[in-house]
Amino acid sequence: MLIIETHFTSKSHFSIAGYNNCLTNHPHNKAHGGTAILIKSQIAYAEQLCYAKPELQATIIQVQGLHRNIKIASTSCPPRHNLKVIHFDSFFQTLGSYFIVGGDFNSKHTLWGSRLITSKGRELATLIQTKNYSVLSAGTPTYWPNDSRKIPDLLDVFIISGFSVSYADIQPSYDLSSDHTPIITTLCTTPMTKKPTSRLHNSRTDWHRCKSEISNQVNGEWKLKTREDIDAAVTKFTNILKQAAHLATPATNPHGISTYLPSKIKCLVAFKRKARANMAENSCP
Repeated sequence: MLIIETHFTSKSHFSIAGYNNCLTNHPHNKAHGGTAILIKSQIAYAEQLCYAKPELQATIIQVQGLHRNIKIASTSCPPRHNLKVIHFDSFFQTLGSYFIVGGDFNSKHTLWGSRLITSKGRELATLIQTKNYSVLSAGTPTYWPNDSRKIPDLLDVFIISGFSVSYADIQPSYDLSSDHTPIITTLCTTPMTKKPTSRLHNSRTDWHRCKSEISNQVNGEWKLKTREDIDAAVTKFTNILKQAAHLATPATNPHGISTYLPSKIKCLVAFKRKARANMAENSCP
């Protein structure tokens, strides 16, 4: 578990039974910033030299992967510092070729799903594209400001190197009550597959039938006098829409398997079929 903004100092103490922890405090030993990593006690790891600068703090460990060592870093960038490419690169150079970095870079860019681009986000995006790093983002806001005048936005991401995003998955978690939504990433040794998104309709939906089904079931005499009446009517109407769409939409490709093949694959299939036909022809008496 990667933790940011611990606000620990040299006098702070923290422990959870069954877990080891590695801490990096703000270099000024003030109760702000800081990062930590919690590691299950059964996992073998090696703590690396922490990265503690006013503009960026990171806790770094190294674990043994299936084929190589992997460095994992919990990172926090205070918003007051306007980091440039050279500052980000100075940190990433300490991690080697295979790493997973997660945290709040206080950098916004549409590359990872933020609603706008800030100067710090532009610098980080430039480094990511130059070094061919990959970004794992939940695609939804992760920061929920207490100030109602501010708009939620996406700040927390994972940056990885040496791995294909085909082997990774990332999901937000809404179980905790922080102003930052935790994000959970999963890395596998084989490419991960995702279930196709379920839809109420497709290209073959009969919209005339859908409209007819809705018209036949909607009752204009529903009571809408109390809050309970309105909630019941909304639920009933929603179910009618779902049922009508289901009846008007024929099933297509139920297993979610794409029938599209790239032209290169089609050529190889055609070549295979031609070779098989020639072989059968030559083997005839």
